[in-house]
Amino acid sequence: MPHVTIQLIAGPSDEQLKKAAEEIRAVLQNTLGKPPQYTTVAVEEYDAVDWPDVFEDHIRDNPNLVIQPGYEP
Repeated sequence: MPHVTIQLIAGPSDEQLKKAAEEIRAVLQNTLGKPPQYTTVAVEEYDAVDWPDVFEDHIRDNPNLVIQPGYEP
């Protein structure tokens, strides 16, 4: 029931991505009480040249962001 999508510039290994997903799942369990079997995590990797489009489409002026970016692409 939580579903998290990680959007990032390509580069981390599959092992690193899996570890990040597992840790996100554990945080949701520990802080929000969400059972791990109901948590899904997806990864969307982008080329660095495409990141400005991701920023415009998903980050800039997004009223749902809990943590605001500290950069401009």
